[in-house]
Amino acid sequence: MDNSTIDNVVIENYSWIANLGMYNSTLSNSKISNYSRISSEQEKIKDFVKWSIKTLNMQKPYPKITISKNTETAQKGHHTGVHKGNEIWVYVGNRNMIDIFRTIFHELTHHRQMQLGMIKDGDSYPGSPIEMLADMAAGKYIKIYGKDHPEMFQ
Repeated sequence: MDNSTIDNVVIENYSWIANLGMYNSTLSNSKISNYSRISSEQEKIKDFVKWSIKTLNMQKPYPKITISKNTETAQKGHHTGVHKGNEIWVYVGNRNMIDIFRTIFHELTHHRQMQLGMIKDGDSYPGSPIEMLADMAAGKYIKIYGKDHPEMFQ
């Protein structure tokens, strides 16, 4: 898939969709309702990613973003988001949308820092200037986005 335009940013592994099986008329009403909720969440995430990329003045190629509910990976790494190279991984299990968005923006900030040559090996550790900048940007811009999207406050 082409990652060269904002509309084609890859957002993969909506793992909870796989649990629903193919969407068809044989799904129970609860699964249909759940499918609609998931589709709505996907669209909210995609819209937020597009807004974030524009806000950060991100350059091409845009990162591949993997959305996951893999609790074991999150626990093993002690994190809810990871940025490595041109890939971002975000844990979404048992989290409010605003927290997911904050993590996405934080990791996209790291991607932009990488593009600007701000990250060197060993620069990113808890409390480092690189981490503090990403935390500060995510906190600031989540409030700005939230003014136009109050539904993200669940």
